[in-house]
Amino acid sequence: MNENYCDLTQTPPSHLQTAVFYEIKDMPRGETATVLFAEDPAITLHSLNLQLRNNLRWEISRTDAGHWLTTIHRAEDVPPVDVFDSLKRDHKRLDAMFSQVIHLTDQNHLVQAHAIMRAFIEGLRKHFAVEHDILAKAIRTPPNAMGVDPTAAMMQEHNEILNQSIMIELSFDEEDATSTSVSPLLAILAGYLSKHEYREEATIFPIWIGAINKAPEAAKAALFQQVLATLAD
Repeated sequence: MNENYCDLTQTPPSHLQTAVFYEIKDMPRGETATVLFAEDPAITLHSLNLQLRNNLRWEISRTDAGHWLTTIHRAEDVPPVDVFDSLKRDHKRLDAMFSQVIHLTDQNHLVQAHAIMRAFIEGLRKHFAVEHDILAKAIRTPPNAMGVDPTAAMMQEHNEILNQSIMIELSFDEEDATSTSVSPLLAILAGYLSKHEYREEATIFPIWIGAINKAPEAAKAALFQQVLATLAD
């Protein structure tokens, strides 16, 4: 693994986030950046990570001189740390697969697009198994102000996503399938997926995170391993 080193101990606090961004913005997979700070960089790094859509991970230690030494990684270069890190990574993985399907379909590479669409559906089934069969069964969600159970609403949306995905996969099998016939279906599902993912991470995840954070460490560890095993099956 390659490593870059940068000393920011003399950088003004107001410029730190920008300085770190330029240090890591082109960092390829497999590389790390080691950055030395005069003060605890946790707030700076969390703010930057929000800007970069949670694509960073880091470890912080103190030096003998009292500085803060931080090793920064790309998120995909380190293992997930908990249930929701795993789920959010799986969201990104599925999003990337679906984007490939759209791109290949637009380029009229329907055989390749069809193969990835089948893999995407298999990934959806595993992802939904985690949320339906593990998390939803373990954690009850109270009805919202409209009296709607957010977990029930989530499951209904999952069924719609899976049904639309299967319909698209079958459309690739049709003898007269073309980019023109499949692309509109992909566009509809893309919009639905984007809205669903935002709603899920904004409404369900905070409830689940709060419940899991209150659980004993052994229970959290067991749940994490169950989630990892389900996604990997």
